[in-house]
Amino acid sequence: MPETLEAFLSAVHRTCTEVTRKAPDYFATRPLRATRPPAGAVEAVRAAFGAALREAAREEFTAVDDLLDRRRAGSDGSGARRGHGEDWAGWRRRLDRRSALRSARAARLARTMDRREVRSAGYRVRYRAGGQGPLVVLLTALGYTDEVWYPLAERLLPGRRVVMWDAEDASEPIAPADRRLDLVDAVLAAEGVRACDVIGWCSGAQLAVEYALGRPRAVRAAVLLNGSYPRAATDPASAYERNLAAVCASVAARPHRAERALRMLTGASGPGPLPADERLAAVEVLARVPPGLGPVLRHPFRDAPALVRYSRMLDELWRRPLPEPAPGAPPLLSLAAELDRVAAPEPPAALRPLLAGRHGVLAGATHYSLLERPEAVADVCRAFLDDPAGPVPVAGGAEEVRWASGDRPTRPAGDPAARERQVEPLRAPGRGGATR
Repeated sequence: MPETLEAFLSAVHRTCTEVTRKAPDYFATRPLRATRPPAGAVEAVRAAFGAALREAAREEFTAVDDLLDRRRAGSDGSGARRGHGEDWAGWRRRLDRRSALRSARAARLARTMDRREVRSAGYRVRYRAGGQGPLVVLLTALGYTDEVWYPLAERLLPGRRVVMWDAEDASEPIAPADRRLDLVDAVLAAEGVRACDVIGWCSGAQLAVEYALGRPRAVRAAVLLNGSYPRAATDPASAYERNLAAVCASVAARPHRAERALRMLTGASGPGPLPADERLAAVEVLARVPPGLGPVLRHPFRDAPALVRYSRMLDELWRRPLPEPAPGAPPLLSLAAELDRVAAPEPPAALRPLLAGRHGVLAGATHYSLLERPEAVADVCRAFLDDPAGPVPVAGGAEEVRWASGDRPTRPAGDPAARERQVEPLRAPGRGGATR
């Protein structure tokens, strides 16, 4: 079927919305490029988005243009139909309203879920649960609240029962990693199930791996989002991971250093101007943390006591090597982000054989793709969890994911800023950088 104008504009809408949220004037001086756009697309893009569309070969694409091109392949134009006589600007406003309503529904998600509490060996977890169907346990990154899951959880709920909780509990003592896994057992018992699916984000992915390999009968399948793991000297690691490991080890051993560490983490005021070079500017705008997420992402760094707790938890977790797989280990899938400036996009060598090629990289995405691109992440999670033994690439997954070939992970491509990222100073999110 030939591409319709509405399908093309639906892909443009997703791309322009993501870019202008991070840099409102990005398209004021930069065009959007596409190969063989449908008839009328130039005028429609100008009317709907105030942007210039230029037909170009892929060799001329920036990272923003490449993202649009990938989304064209997966768009059917079903987002919104243009009414009779309606202009494209009105059509775009309807899509904006629909997106705003969905975001508002995700923000209110916690209020619609049940609040429960379980205890195990002197520790407790207060969790939220909602929906009906196979149980999905969401393991939050250490130091964060379950608010990071709301956009993704809202998309997973139809047909599933979703459970999530804050990784940091205000009570003492701080539960070590093995006790955190015992708490997952307690949640399953409280929910009356023997097995679940698991999705872990960042350091929560390490907990997901430990739980899946240590309790293979309790896990049907596990998804690892932007995983950050203990790494051997030969494993790829980001500059941020190396720096954060040193900071957390120092603060955990000497808590009086927390105030100084906080000043280092929060020293920048915000992102600087985009580079003049258009290719670099396209990478940089996609790599930015969008406004509004700062309070959520800075939670482990909100004050010195929080940083001390976070440092102790992360230092303890990173001293635990990845476990050896038990017989009958469940299928694992890893989803990384091309522009992740927190965790290395490639998994450690010890994990790769367990993935069996189920490792993908989300093009043009950041460490916070579960918040920024919940629809793409949900597509991959649903397709894999519906059929963990299915083919790779994951059937029905997002077109913007590049999948590994065999047991070798795919390397992010087209990122001219990669070298600069390796020497980027350690910064907290929403303050000129990123954090786990």
